[in-house]
Amino acid sequence: STRKESSAASDVYKRQQWGAMSEDESNRRAGRPRDPGVEGAILDAVQELLIENGYAGTTIGAVADRARCGRSAIYRRWENKAELVVAAVRALQVTAAVPDTGTLRGDLIAAAMHFAQADERTAGVLASILSEIGRDDELRDVAYRVVGGPPVAALGVVIERWIERGEVRADAPVALIAGLVPTAAFGSISLRRRALEPDAVVQLVDQVVLPALR
Repeated sequence: STRKESSAASDVYKRQQWGAMSEDESNRRAGRPRDPGVEGAILDAVQELLIENGYAGTTIGAVADRARCGRSAIYRRWENKAELVVAAVRALQVTAAVPDTGTLRGDLIAAAMHFAQADERTAGVLASILSEIGRDDELRDVAYRVVGGPPVAALGVVIERWIERGEVRADAPVALIAGLVPTAAFGSISLRRRALEPDAVVQLVDQVVLPALR
């Protein structure tokens, strides 16, 4: 079952990368306007409103007013509020990558450092999203697919690689262990409105993740 779980993590990561490319391609074929100035203003407005007013107060009308654009400019690009808000979060984040440092510990730390990269603005935006996820199924699904899923999948791919190399026990619960650092990171965002410190990430890897894999 662990092998199936590991393979599933790899498949999720690949689908997410392919899905992002497919979405960009479909947008080009559909002829959607791609004015970076308008899109940037809209996403900046969403981020500011999330920090100031929370998710509930970030309405399409408020975003249009703040960005000085029409609502149609928003709906041409995003189907609904959840998609718009998640796009604003994604614009603040660094793309999750699968590192290859040559060591298990190095790969785990490099992948987990994704969760230590949120600055004050990003942390404030994420905190607004996380406070609403439990009440909004659509937002939760989109947020996990676009924001939460890729870095967790990257950690899963790292663990799978080192299972194949014989450095990690074959029966390690990959999905459970891959979720340990993200769980701590999102808890820090929700409770402290701050990302994990790099030292905390290293401690989590050394004292929690690595022992769980061996």
